[in-house]
Amino acid sequence: MDKKKLEHFKKLLLQEREELVATVDLMEDAEPNDSLAEYYNELSYYDNHPSDVGTETYEMAMNLNLKDNEIRLIKEVDNALKRIKNNQYGICVSCGKEIEEERLEILPTALECMDCENKNNEIPLKYKTHTRPVEEEVLGMPYGRTFKDADDYAGFDGEDSWQAVARYNKTKKSNKALDWYDNNMYDENTLGK
Repeated sequence: MDKKKLEHFKKLLLQEREELVATVDLMEDAEPNDSLAEYYNELSYYDNHPSDVGTETYEMAMNLNLKDNEIRLIKEVDNALKRIKNNQYGICVSCGKEIEEERLEILPTALECMDCENKNNEIPLKYKTHTRPVEEEVLGMPYGRTFKDADDYAGFDGEDSWQAVARYNKTKKSNKALDWYDNNMYDENTLGK
């Protein structure tokens, strides 16, 4: 990469760093850096509703996480500036090829080219198959093992059980079911009407 382009990216990175540092400074000025007891300036939480304390705790944790994210981004920018100084900027750390300038314009802290980024961040199939809840291994279709309509079963199955219960879920005014499943279509009392 030529010097003119390096200077352009260095200017971008320095500008981004300045904005990130200003954001972190604003966050530090706005956040209470003391414990919750000192934050409330009270001796006890007795008169505070637990949900208010929970909301405050959640917001403090969220603000700390946002601040940590900004600090992480500052470190990434510093790392990119160090790579410029060492003449390693714009070179993929995985394959050694040049990173596309379009990518660096969008993400000046990029360490990898798009090919390596996609290859290294792809989740292997063996992990994809184990990310579903364990319950799905035993749960099947709605009504699971009690749905027997496909087996030419004429008895009372899980679906019939749902329909029998849904008949009692009607409003008196319109005699319509409150749910989407049974709008009188199985109710023997309305077949002739």
